[in-house]
Amino acid sequence: MTLINRLPTRTWNRLGVNETALSWDENGTTEMSPLTVDVTGRKKVVRVEVNGENEFSRKKVTINAQSETSVTVIEVLSTENNLAVETELNVKENALVRLIQVQRSGEKSLIYNKVTSFCDESGRVELLQVFPGKGDIYSDSLIELTGDKSSFKSDIGYLGQREQTVDINLVVNHYGKSTESEINASGALKDSSSKIFRGTIDFKTGSSDSVGNEKETVLMLGDDVTNRTVPLILCAEENVVGNHGASIGQLDDETLFYFESRGIGRDVAEKLLARASIERVARLIGDEEAEGAVMNLLDEELGR
Repeated sequence: MTLINRLPTRTWNRLGVNETALSWDENGTTEMSPLTVDVTGRKKVVRVEVNGENEFSRKKVTINAQSETSVTVIEVLSTENNLAVETELNVKENALVRLIQVQRSGEKSLIYNKVTSFCDESGRVELLQVFPGKGDIYSDSLIELTGDKSSFKSDIGYLGQREQTVDINLVVNHYGKSTESEINASGALKDSSSKIFRGTIDFKTGSSDSVGNEKETVLMLGDDVTNRTVPLILCAEENVVGNHGASIGQLDDETLFYFESRGIGRDVAEKLLARASIERVARLIGDEEAEGAVMNLLDEELGR
């Protein structure tokens, strides 16, 4: 067993959110050729297809964004088996990296997705993740805002259905002065799916005048779903601002009546709302090809 998705500080063990024990065959893992991209210009788009073809596959992707550069990296993660992908972002002064990740995997598959990022002064990372509801997804992101005025924003959309597991851990460490972070997550859970979302904003000593905000919106569409939401703010610096919140709801009678009065039954209404929760994030991609791929996946899972 490998322990992943660890909270920076532990809470009660009975809640089952401190970490996740992932079963992974290290000896049987196929190491795929690593990929390194050195970014030297502006407004570049890099497309990365990671296809796990063996029972256990692993790949490392490194993005080096030099000073005064910008790039959008679109990663599509595909497998019918077990795939581990680590993406490292090294963001130099005044550089911008947009990392867009799309899960495209089989129903019985498993993806372990790890993202690490290091931001120098005024560097910025924007992370957009779309997990549209096939196969188990374990996502573990660590963002280090080391430089003054560095910043981070994430938008995460997920759909859990059948017996799928969605297990997400996102930690943002504020080290530099006047750093900013924003975490937005939204999703829907159907059938017997299970989800954990851990969002941590940690203001380290020396991170004065920094701001961090996080919010998650969860729609629970069934009595057998399991949702655990863990918003966490840690603080070792006085002059900072941190806010967190979560909105968790079900399909209430008033909303159901609204749909039924328009001839839309409960099953279709649930699919429409589930689709809306993840489609909102997909619309932020800003790339026609990638958006189209996500919409096709949603069509397969939820219909048009």
